[in-house]
Amino acid sequence: MKTLAAAVAAAALAASVAARAEPPLYETGPAQDSSFVRFLNATGQAATVRAASGAAVALGTAGAARVSKYYPAIAGKKLEASVQLGAAKIPAVVVAKPGEYVTVAVVAKAGGGFETRIVRESPTDYSAARVSLSLSNLDARCAAASMSGGSQDARIVEGVAPFAVGRRQVNPVKLAVRLQCDGKPAGSVDLSQLEAGERYSVFLLPLAGPAQALFVRDATS
Repeated sequence: MKTLAAAVAAAALAASVAARAEPPLYETGPAQDSSFVRFLNATGQAATVRAASGAAVALGTAGAARVSKYYPAIAGKKLEASVQLGAAKIPAVVVAKPGEYVTVAVVAKAGGGFETRIVRESPTDYSAARVSLSLSNLDARCAAASMSGGSQDARIVEGVAPFAVGRRQVNPVKLAVRLQCDGKPAGSVDLSQLEAGERYSVFLLPLAGPAQALFVRDATS
C-alpha cells in the first residue's frame, strides 16, 4: 500500500497508481487533471461500492476496513457509482476539481435508509519534516467538531462543521487525541507514532461508543 506523502505531485501519484495491478475504480486521464476519490462506510452495515466500470470495493464496519484507498479519477468528469448495503442501493455521484481529494461518506438518514455525503479537500499543507493531520466531521447532529491531544491536551483542529474537514501540521510524535462535539466528549483514538511527511485522517462518525472516532493513514490504490 502506498501512503499519501503530499510531497508527491499529482502526476507522480497518478502514474504510480496506473502501474499497479489493482483495477482502477474510475477512468483516469492526464496527471495534471487528476483528482482523488475514496469511500467511507459510516453505518453499521457492510457496504459494497460498484463503479460504472464494474470495479467494486468492499467497505467493512470496523476500523480502517470502513475506508477505501484514494482512487485517481479525471477531474471535472461526472463520476458515477452505486453503494449496496443489504437490499438498499444508493447512488454516489461526484465531480471533483483538479488536485482535489474527495471522501464519499455513506451515512444513515434520520428518517431511515442511507445516503452519501461529500467531503472535499484541496490540501496545500505539505512539510517533509511534519505530519499532516485532519479531522472530518461526518455527524450531521454535530454543529462544531474539535480535536485535541498531547500531554497538554492542546487544541489541534476546532469548529469543523458537518461534512467538512479541518487539517493542520503537527510534529511527528506518538499522539492520542480526544474528539469533542459541540463541547461534549465524542470519543478518543490512539494515533500511535506519526511519521514525518505523511498524511492522516481522523473521522467523527455518527455512531455511539468507541466506533465514534476513526483514524486512518491516507493511502492510494
